[in-house]
Amino acid sequence: MQFGSAVGEACLSFILTNIDDIFVLVTLFAESKSSRNLTPTKIIVGQYIGFTVITGVSLIGFAAAVGLPSEPIGFLGLLPLLLGVWKGLGVLFPKSIDEEEEQESQRIANTKTILKVATITIMNGGDNIGTYIPLFSQVQGAAIAIYVVTYYILLGVLCLITFLIMKQKHIVHVAEKYASFMIPFLYIGLGIYITVTSECFPWTIHEIDGQLFGNPGKIVMGVVTSFTLSFVMAGMVSIPGGNPVDLYDTVNQVGHSTEALTER
Repeated sequence: MQFGSAVGEACLSFILTNIDDIFVLVTLFAESKSSRNLTPTKIIVGQYIGFTVITGVSLIGFAAAVGLPSEPIGFLGLLPLLLGVWKGLGVLFPKSIDEEEEQESQRIANTKTILKVATITIMNGGDNIGTYIPLFSQVQGAAIAIYVVTYYILLGVLCLITFLIMKQKHIVHVAEKYASFMIPFLYIGLGIYITVTSECFPWTIHEIDGQLFGNPGKIVMGVVTSFTLSFVMAGMVSIPGGNPVDLYDTVNQVGHSTEALTER
């Protein structure tokens, strides 16, 4: 993979998986103006700590898949596709305004330390991991290094841009209004791209046809894929919520214990 192409894909995947962090960072930077414990420096450090954990988990997941053929790894492309569906359900079944305002006040009240900023970043990083592992699996080692370095540079840029944007409330309002509708389609598109380019379905069908009589590969894959997607989507419908706000319930619970540790 060429350097320019690797940087371009890294930028695209970073923007896609971190656009929701803009709203998290806006809240944190806004709180830092009235808090002596939370400062812009702590926010940035917490972001880098959390992102380092996310990147490490993604690399571990990639390393675990190295011994496998590249084609079946392409099925991991279904993760961002399903993330897109999940976020789409969050748009179709949004939380009530009162519930979101209550969660917002809880976030501002509890997010006061580097550990909590890092925890929020990690808890909000499921889409990052679900995207980075299949993405890393489709490129060579040198390209992965380019991806990671680009991610760390862009994280600093994201923090700086967010710090400046938070002073322009109308920009945040417009982005928040339309981003929720665009993100699901971007994730679904990325998932389809990874799945198609990896040729995982043709490879699996060929392997099944070679093992079973009658060449039932297409039928088997059709049934298995339909059942799996239906099962997962049924679970998503029963617990709708593509909004990253949902993760803060867990973060708030963790927050009490982390704050106790930092006070010690």
